[in-house]
Amino acid sequence: MIEDWEIGALYWNCLKSTNGNEEEALQKVKAKYEDEFKEKDLHFFMGTTKQWHIRRATNPFVIIGVFYPKKELHGKESPKNDIQTSLF
Repeated sequence: MIEDWEIGALYWNCLKSTNGNEEEALQKVKAKYEDEFKEKDLHFFMGTTKQWHIRRATNPFVIIGVFYPKKELHGKESPKNDIQTSLF
């Protein structure tokens, strides 16, 4: 499950631009994350909700946020060889 408002807003904007065609809107959202975010360092913030703990779900985690800074290249390295940068 995804609770992130930004993904929701993207979906609603895609739905509007496709005149209510849900399948096409979902394809646009999928394309954004699969194609455009290849150039970004995509991270999902995970969390849980009381609702899923009450149900004793096998995996109670949901996506509550997305963070996607640009990938930083170190010297002439390619994104495949990119190493994680320091947090501080």
